[in-house]
Amino acid sequence: MPGLKSLSFVFFPKLRFLVLFAQFVYSCGKKQPEEKTMNFPMRLAIGSACTLVFIILVGFVGFPKMIKSKVKGMVNLKPGMEIREMFVKVPFPLSFNVYIFSVLNPAEVQGGAKPHLKEMGPFCYNEWKTKINVQDNEGDDTMSYDPVDTFETAKRPKCLSADTLVTIPHPMILGMVNTILRQKPGALTLANKAIKSIWSNPSSLFITIKARDLLFDGVVIHCGVSDFAGKAICTNLKAEPSLTHLGGDDLGFSLLGPKNGTAGKRIKAFRGTQDFHKVGRIIEFDGSSKLNVWNDSKCDAIVGTDGTIFPPMLKKEEGLASLKYKIMIYFFWYLAPYSSLLFNYIFISLLGDQSKNPDEKCFCTTPATCLKKGLMDLYKCAKIPLYVSLPHFYDSHETYLKGVKGLKPDAEKHGIRIMFELLTGSPLSARKRLQFNMPLEPNPKVELFHNFTPTVLPIFWVEEAIDLNNTFTQPLKTMFLSKKLVNVVSYLVLLMSIGAFCAAGYLYFKSDDSMNVTSVQKVQPDQNGNRNTISTVFNGNHARGRDNEAYEDKY
Repeated sequence: MPGLKSLSFVFFPKLRFLVLFAQFVYSCGKKQPEEKTMNFPMRLAIGSACTLVFIILVGFVGFPKMIKSKVKGMVNLKPGMEIREMFVKVPFPLSFNVYIFSVLNPAEVQGGAKPHLKEMGPFCYNEWKTKINVQDNEGDDTMSYDPVDTFETAKRPKCLSADTLVTIPHPMILGMVNTILRQKPGALTLANKAIKSIWSNPSSLFITIKARDLLFDGVVIHCGVSDFAGKAICTNLKAEPSLTHLGGDDLGFSLLGPKNGTAGKRIKAFRGTQDFHKVGRIIEFDGSSKLNVWNDSKCDAIVGTDGTIFPPMLKKEEGLASLKYKIMIYFFWYLAPYSSLLFNYIFISLLGDQSKNPDEKCFCTTPATCLKKGLMDLYKCAKIPLYVSLPHFYDSHETYLKGVKGLKPDAEKHGIRIMFELLTGSPLSARKRLQFNMPLEPNPKVELFHNFTPTVLPIFWVEEAIDLNNTFTQPLKTMFLSKKLVNVVSYLVLLMSIGAFCAAGYLYFKSDDSMNVTSVQKVQPDQNGNRNTISTVFNGNHARGRDNEAYEDKY
């Protein structure tokens, strides 16, 4: 993606080698003045050999090396490089869409029925990605930066108004009860009293709110209470950095508000000037060379980039890796079957199966509580029981899909995919999608939770999307056409030169075998007055035959 404009001047001018090639072939095959006696097969063979050597050296060796050398020199994050500017501040916004699952039967769910969901959305935003406080370290060829994501409302076709009403379980109540259940189950009775105090003795876990309040403006939490239970819970809530202080004792909870325009934890990554294969690779996060989240050396190992850059000249079997640093999980991209499209390849990403794959066991909260295929528990990094999956439980265990109504998983709409150009490391089109869910379980110590049927309840899902416009894809198209043209011409010339060389050999041996010389060379008579003639047809045997006849006549 970054640095593609610089590729445009490389390829078409280099096609001048075709002109030089034609001149070279002409000079090789042209009959020189001193070669007046050289026959046509010999000239054809020499011209073909010259062509063969030339096309191998230029078309199959020189041109590909020239392209790779140019890409290596361009794809690094050294100050002053075009790719550096685009990496620090992506010059276009990503499309960020949010879909919220509205519960159609909240009263029935409160009594134990299966939730019936309706997807509401998309709610559309532009996401601008920048890096601030950038510092370079020449010694180890790295740069450090603080990532910042900024969201702004976008108007696109089919986008819903942010004032649209949605019905969801109260995220603060559900999250608080699930967290206390894991951390201090004995405090659930206190939590039950606090819920009655802070939220004025609610009769249902479900609330109907505007989408803008849930996403950015904040759902109000009234913490101006005087009872012991309410004060105890509110004291902890006021110290929570993910909540917004609205004024007085009121707090605000939103899904994206605290992250909007706020610098993330500091990242240190390779610049790629010394080794282009390492460009963008993260080596430190928040001052540490590992994540310190999963308590396992393998799962805490830092791999991949931040997703805005990838190293060039990747091999298909290598795959891709990127860190979603806000939720501390990795996307591992694998080549999709039948995914080649000209010089582009489609990679997909799945969330795996912690319950069966031993390499993923370290992502479980405990070995006995591994979630089934397609789900991942973010409790260790989010500090609340929050499950991620692909939208609509796509590629997840069937029990999750059966636990609710209204979902329709679809690979095209809900899968994670990226169209990638391997030579330059450029993502041309990408769809990164994640669904966020919360466990809904009955609990006798909390009145609102008495009658729930156990299930995993989807709350919302997001899509980060990018499609490079013609300004950024045109240099790649130029490169593709140039490579394709050079490849086609090189193979055609190679086949023609081999064919011409074979034809020259055929003509040479055919003319040698069938040659008849009709002219007879005159020689001086010998002592006996005999005249000898030499015929190339008989290799001189004819002359010897005439001598034998003369000898017999004489004697």
